[in-house]
Amino acid sequence: MAAGGSALRRSRELEEDAEALFSLSELKREEARRYLRASASEAELGGVLAPLAELGWHVLEDRQWPGSRRANVDFLLVGPGGVVVLDAKDWAELSVRDGALHRGEAREDEEVAKLRALCDTLGEHLAPTGVTRAAIRAAMVFTRHAVSAEVDGVAALGPRDVAGWLARLPLRVEDSRVAEVLAAVEEASPPMPAAPPASARVGASTRRGAAAAEVPVAQEPLEGLEDLTEALVERALDGPLEDWMTFLHPAQNRLVQVGWTGPGRVRGPAGTGKTVVALHRAVHLAERHDEPVLFVSFVKTLPQVFEGLAERLRPGIGEKIEFTGVHALAYRVLQDLGGQPAPDPRRAFAAFRRAWRACPQQEVLHGIDPRPTYWQEEIDHVIKPRRLADLDAYRELRRHGRVTPLRGAGREAAWELYLAYEAELAQAGVQDFNDLLLQAEDAVERFPEAFGYAAVVVDEVQDLNLAGLRLLAALAEGTPGSLLLVGDGRQSVYPGGFSLAEAGLSVAGRGAVLSTNYRNTRQVLACAQSVLGDHDVEDLGEAPASHEVEVLRTGPAPLVVQGAGREDVDAALISLLRTSHERDPRGWDRYAVLTERSADAERITRLLREHDVPSLQLTSYRGVPSDKVKVGTIKRAKGLEFPYVLLPYLSLTPPERGDGEPEESHTERVDRWRREMYVGMTRARDGLWLGYVEG
Repeated sequence: MAAGGSALRRSRELEEDAEALFSLSELKREEARRYLRASASEAELGGVLAPLAELGWHVLEDRQWPGSRRANVDFLLVGPGGVVVLDAKDWAELSVRDGALHRGEAREDEEVAKLRALCDTLGEHLAPTGVTRAAIRAAMVFTRHAVSAEVDGVAALGPRDVAGWLARLPLRVEDSRVAEVLAAVEEASPPMPAAPPASARVGASTRRGAAAAEVPVAQEPLEGLEDLTEALVERALDGPLEDWMTFLHPAQNRLVQVGWTGPGRVRGPAGTGKTVVALHRAVHLAERHDEPVLFVSFVKTLPQVFEGLAERLRPGIGEKIEFTGVHALAYRVLQDLGGQPAPDPRRAFAAFRRAWRACPQQEVLHGIDPRPTYWQEEIDHVIKPRRLADLDAYRELRRHGRVTPLRGAGREAAWELYLAYEAELAQAGVQDFNDLLLQAEDAVERFPEAFGYAAVVVDEVQDLNLAGLRLLAALAEGTPGSLLLVGDGRQSVYPGGFSLAEAGLSVAGRGAVLSTNYRNTRQVLACAQSVLGDHDVEDLGEAPASHEVEVLRTGPAPLVVQGAGREDVDAALISLLRTSHERDPRGWDRYAVLTERSADAERITRLLREHDVPSLQLTSYRGVPSDKVKVGTIKRAKGLEFPYVLLPYLSLTPPERGDGEPEESHTERVDRWRREMYVGMTRARDGLWLGYVEG
């Protein structure tokens, strides 16, 4: 060997060792970077999950894989939807093809199988608590991607889809059992040991490794309740309309689960989610009681819609909730007790006409308001529902919701007309709808044991009369906290009114006023409020909630069309529908055409049929998706909402004052008209079209 040969060989050996160590160092650094990115992804997802406490979820972070000391679970959630395993992923490439998860071109079946195996293991540990395997779900959350898919029983989600996915899980764990299940999960999967402090050598910068801590962030993390709300709203807006109609803001969840010890009330302006709270409350109570829950609305077509929406929330829950209109309920109550109710509105109206013609003091009434309809309203909405004993009781009555002054001779004349009407009904053997409600209330009070409800939820309570509310209060009596009243006085479109005190009810300390509008855009709401005005409307004997609301969404200004006649408005309406559908053919079901009168709704139906536009009458709507334009009256649309609302045949001015009509009576009628226009306009979620007829 030449001189220096050994040293040269040793030098080469050391160079090779250095290269090997450097390669190993680079591999370790890259592995460290991957873990650092994973840590950032988990931290980002943690920000998304933190506000889920508002939905009743408990979040456990960085837990040990059951049976392993080294493997970890990023997040375990325990809440009403059961137990959920969440695995945060920071994949640069992701696709779901052929029912499988792909990272680039590679199938990741093993990653999915690992999470399913973890769920199986948790199921074994949780079996003593009664939690079944079906109550344990897993999801992979990809922080760089927007995805929502199901792969072999494991959900693949983007961070903004997590809250909506959790909110739609069926109830698996009762409130009373969450603490027990949480303790079992914590025992099966304890926290991971704290990481040892990094040594100075590992933390030191090197010429090739100084940037190791620079981790790309795919998007701004979601933090706090506002971002949770935004994520839920985005998901609901992207789905079918019926999903949007069941959207519940996390802050409203407490109203769903509140344990009031007496009658409760939820109120607030249009678009603040009152009906959604009522629906979720009914589902919540039905899942927790053996007795059925009664859900009542004045509009007789709404119960079938709510039943369909409830099924979307919890399949099969319709068997535990009775959705009904108040008059249909009264009819069934009497039938169940062997009665034969036979209300006949046509013959009842004929009886009133006979009483009006024969009324000896018709001249007095005519001098106050010449319209017979005003006095029929006085009987139907003021006198008869209250079971007034005599004229003295009527004289002392505060006529809630009525503006026209009625004193002395006027009250005597109205009372005589009422007595004459009752005599005509008796002679003809006819019942009106008030008779139906009053007799049903009497039946419930006589046989309370025949009607066992876990709770009574009343939507649009402002549209009932006092007889209807008393019937529902009687059905709820004896079950503390079982009566929930939901409504808004500004959306009352019927004459008269009442106070809760008249029904013997108090909601003191058991009420909530909603003040955030989730439905309408600022532009839609501003248009509706401009018609309604700023005048106050009595709200079941109380001052209305504040007009001031927070509006979360913006959109286009309402589109206004003016035509010389109805034919012009028809042509503009068809043109809009056709053009919009050609530009964005996602579905006819985005549109609803609402009218003031039933005859106009029928006209619109014929018009759409002539132009091959599929339509569905609101009377036939069941709360399930249907690719058809909805058509109906504004009154039928109460409690509903639609992406785009078209209101044809509008007048540029309020209803004119009739011949001989008192100013106060005209004011009352115009106020009801304004409220009806407000209701119609606020049914629009994203856009509003107004078709005015000139002249």
